[in-house]
Amino acid sequence: MASASSQRPLEIVQVSDTHLSQSHAWFTANWPVFLDEMRAQTPDLIVNSGDLSFNGPDNPEDLSFARAAHDALPAPWRAVAGNHDVGEAPGASRLNQQVDDRRLAAWRTHVGPSWWVHDLERDSLGLRLIGLDTALMGSGHPDEARQAAFVEAVLADRAGRPVLVFLHLPPFTADPEDRAITTQCLMFDRRRWLLNCCRTGGVLAIAAGHIHRHSVAEWDGMAVVTAPATSFVNVPDGPVSAMRPLRTGYLLWSYDGINLRHSVIRPRLFLSTDASNWTEADRTTTTLPPRPLAAALF
Repeated sequence: MASASSQRPLEIVQVSDTHLSQSHAWFTANWPVFLDEMRAQTPDLIVNSGDLSFNGPDNPEDLSFARAAHDALPAPWRAVAGNHDVGEAPGASRLNQQVDDRRLAAWRTHVGPSWWVHDLERDSLGLRLIGLDTALMGSGHPDEARQAAFVEAVLADRAGRPVLVFLHLPPFTADPEDRAITTQCLMFDRRRWLLNCCRTGGVLAIAAGHIHRHSVAEWDGMAVVTAPATSFVNVPDGPVSAMRPLRTGYLLWSYDGINLRHSVIRPRLFLSTDASNWTEADRTTTTLPPRPLAAALF
């Protein structure tokens, strides 16, 4: 039998922040391109790291449309919920869309479970993937404790498999010790709990989204990576060089039995739509007016 390092690696595509909607189709241009990319690439699994929908908390139809768009993918797929899918934890809420039973039920009806485990195995290769809902972390909702117990259980019974964890909010931005309340990352106490679980649970990397740019950090030898969005960017004032990490794209993760690596894929036909003209005044894209989809998307 060939050694693990000489086999074709396991490949996982991470797409993020797609913000799909049929009624508010502002950010759909790159999805057909992504479908073509996946038909050519045929990864073992595709994972959306949250914000599948434009405004799922108030419009479950967006979740339904996003589900249909993902069902057109040519490979198996999973997803974790983002703040634009199920809302936010009450202690760090920006859009007045707090996570609740109704929003969680809509996600589970239209998309799938709030947390999950998925074992990828081929020949001698094995990798455990875990998907979690960051809106529950720090929410006080009863499902927060259920998800926490799930995390501890699936890390404990991984049977030696290395682990890749998918979230929407990254655990931290610049400083893991920053205790400030922010909507950009997990709140401090939940961050410390999760990182400590991952440190002792065989986690090689945490893969997140939310901030619409590619970033790489490290915590205690574990990679913490955010994916670029496929939907839009918000370009800050600054040098042109600062814009490069903001361009749209997706990530390709590969595991060869020894190393877990990722690369940034920025297809030539991906457009990098800058939504700053709107968000500088309105703070969020969810207040954009209707823009019905003019043609079939998939």
